Parts: sequence; structure tokens; C-alpha cells
Amino acid sequence: MSTKINARSPFFLETTAPAAIAKVFDCTTANLLNFSVSSSGAITEPSIREGNIIDRTVTSFAANTSGSAIARSVTYTIQIPSDYSNASDGTLTCAVSTNQLSQTPAQNPDDNDNCPRSTGTIPAITGLTSSGTSVNLSSYFTAGTDATISRYEILAIGSAAISTSISGSTATFSTGSTCVSGSFRARAFNSVDLCVADSLPFSVSSACLKTLTCTTTDATNDAVNLIGGEISAAGVITRPSYSIASLSHIEDSGNNTITSVPANNTGSPKNVTLTFVFTVTAGYTNAGAELECDKLFVQQPTSAPLVNLECSDVYFDGFSITSQGNLISGTVSYLGTETSEPTNVTTEDGSFKYDVVASPTTRTLSISFRILNTKWLNYNTIKTCPLPLNQPPSENACDFATGNYAISNQSFTAKNAFCDSGSTYSILRQVNGTIGVGNTVCYLGTPFSGSNKWFAYNSAQSQNGAGNIGSSFGVMQIDSSGTILSISTVNCQGDTGGDIQF
Repeated sequence: MSTKINARSPFFLETTAPAAIAKVFDCTTANLLNFSVSSSGAITEPSIREGNIIDRTVTSFAANTSGSAIARSVTYTIQIPSDYSNASDGTLTCAVSTNQLSQTPAQNPDDNDNCPRSTGTIPAITGLTSSGTSVNLSSYFTAGTDATISRYEILAIGSAAISTSISGSTATFSTGSTCVSGSFRARAFNSVDLCVADSLPFSVSSACLKTLTCTTTDATNDAVNLIGGEISAAGVITRPSYSIASLSHIEDSGNNTITSVPANNTGSPKNVTLTFVFTVTAGYTNAGAELECDKLFVQQPTSAPLVNLECSDVYFDGFSITSQGNLISGTVSYLGTETSEPTNVTTEDGSFKYDVVASPTTRTLSISFRILNTKWLNYNTIKTCPLPLNQPPSENACDFATGNYAISNQSFTAKNAFCDSGSTYSILRQVNGTIGVGNTVCYLGTPFSGSNKWFAYNSAQSQNGAGNIGSSFGVMQIDSSGTILSISTVNCQGDTGGDIQF
């Protein structure tokens, strides 16, 4: 939001309204509603007002035939939105509870032969696209002895970006996204008694040719991408956020499955590496495999050190350098939950951007931040720490182009077409690169799309430098990626039918 203040000319005043203070994201903010568990054990996942559910501890329960209600609880892992003050924590876990009612005799297929039954496992659906895949649900249920199945329903469990619809007994699944998956149940309703039958969970995944990795995201890989999280001085683990997969468990350095770590009573911060073990979701080339992703945490001591904060006490999260040399800022963490926003992020020479590079290059950023916790002796001072990072190489060939020349705005599918109309053409479009077959023509910093046509060219801009000019001129064929496919020379000789091509 901006604030407008009028001032008489020639004076100008520009200002902005104070930024709103970010709120803490908690379970009340998430507001999980409408969670339920049927008597047969199927879970209806809660709706969520803020945040994104990325995992859950339970996906179904056993049928309740005990004759009394059973308390059921599921803990959901929620990714904290970036505009909340505790976004660097990564995730928040929120438990929801309900009573699972017992099946009455009329609802129990063992007591009531009118109840429908699930008679087969619905196979996994893979390669899903926007055109959809349909399943005849009647093939997987049987009606009761003196009843029919009145309708069907689909229950979703983490159905990211997958749409469902039902027409009669046909369920259709579709998605416009690649590499997404979800778990579903089908439910059949009896036409006579208030009883239902639920299928076993089955997976649905979209078309995907990618492998799931811990950190690599490119044309052939997606990444779990662990962000944020922490270990408190007392050893409580706050999970980082992750965008894909299902977290199976957490391991310590000894490969032991853990839910917490020992308190840090050493009096100084210590590094702790945890391994987050994920089960790769359906659809990926490594679906079903265990993926082990390590993340380093700095666990602060239970008693704050009465010393100066040093760079070795600091943990940097989210800083990076783009292939174009831009500096991406992150957060600085120390003393448990204490975080600071950098006051300055610069290169080695104090600038704010690097030149592009042709190969991976090690850089060292200078991160300056204010120490906000009074328990450090150098509280409220500005601390500057080095942070080594790799700058990835630029994939834009034009970032390294040298040399200048000009090409025509006019182009033709045949090189002698410059002669056909008796016209002359100017060569005024300034481009970069070296003239030669196989080289790239660069225009305004990117490869010039020539669409396989022929362009006139000259070492310098030229008015009326091509066509019926009474002398020879150079032409080059340029493809859609800017590559010079061929170079030739044309002489129109007044366009009398005797065009000379060299």
C-alpha cells in the first residue's frame, strides 16, 4: 500500500506507508475444519484456511465394531506461508481429533447382508493427463442381497492438483499438471440401509518422466527441497518444509530413527545433521524408493553463552547466486529461534552483482546483520560474515558474445528473393557475435530467432545495402535458436533475370 501526499510544484515528495508487522502462523491460523472418520475407518481430510497440508501421520483407521466410540487423532504437517514471521521454521504440525462411531448392526456387513461390499483392489492409475482416466467402480463392489448400490463417492487423501468426477458408477480422474499424485478411496452407498463400503486406498499419478531428488531441479529432476526447520536447545525438532513426497521418519548420524535429539548442555552451539527419509510418491521414475536427504542444523546451548557472537555461531538459510549473477538474500539464524534479516549482502568488492560465468564459480558473499539477542556480548552491533557459494554458469550463449555487425529487418525463405521485387533493403539491425557458420546471432542479449530465413548482413549498418544495389552483398541463414546455418553472397545485377549467387 502506498501513501499519497500532495505538495505544490516544483516540490516533490514520495513516501510509502509503514509495512504491516507479519503475524505468527499457528494452528488457529491454519484453521483445520471438518475432519472426520467413518465407522469403517475412512478419513475425510480437514479443510484448511491458510497454509498447505504436505503430510499426515495416518491415512486410514480400522473399522470400529467395538460397540462404542473410539477417539481418533491425526497430526497434519503444514507448510507455513512465506508472509508469516515464522516462515523460516518451515512447517507446523497440528493435531485434529474426532470420535469414530461404532458400526451399528445395520451398518456392519457381517450382520446385515444388505450392505455393499468392496470386492477388489482398484489398481493404481498412472500417466494421468487432462483428457482423464475413467474407472468403472461397479467392478469393485457388490450390492447387498436385497439392495442395490444407489451412488458412489470418491474420498481424497492429499490429491494435489487432481480433479475427480462421477457419473453413475464411472469415476473420472484428470489433471493438467505433471508429476503430481494423490491417494483416493471409493465409497459405495446402499439403497436400503444406512451402510456404506469403502475400497482400499489406491494411488493416482500424472504423467511424469522425472526422478525425485533431494536438491536438484531441472528438466529431468524434481527436488524435495528442504527449507527452514530447527532444533531447539532442548532437542525439539521442528521439521523443515518440503514440497513433494511423504516423510517416513527422521534419522540421526547413527541411522537411528528419532523424534528428538538430546539437549545441548555444552554451553556453546553445535552442528547437528539429521537425515529426513522420504518415500517417493507415485509417478516418479523412482516411485516407492526411500530418499534420504540430509540437513544441517545449529543447535544452540541450553544456557546462552556470555561471549561475542562469531560467524561460526551463525546459520545462513536461503542465500544464493543466480546464473545471471544476481544476489538472492535469505535469513541469518542463531541462538535457537533467533533470526535476523541481513542489513547488507554484497560481493567481495562491495558491489551487488556478479558478472555471468561460463562454468561453476566459487564466490564469497559478505552478509551483514544486526545481532538482536541481548544474551550476546556484542548485542545490537552489526556483524559481517563471509558465506561461500557457487555461482552456476549462464546457459545463455549471448552473455559471452563478442563483436558487432548488422543484419536486415527484411528476410526471405530463399536468398535470391532479395532480388525479386527490384527493391533495395537497409541493413540496420545491430546484432552481436562473430560471423561464421555455427555461431550464434545475438540481439538485445538473447539468441535472435531467424526462423530458418535468409537475412542480408554487413560489418556495419548500411542504408540500401542489399537487393538491387548494383553490387554483391552478403546473406546468412539463421535458425530459430539464432544459429547461423549458411553464409552466401548475392548479386542482383538489376534483377534482369541473371542473378549471380556465390
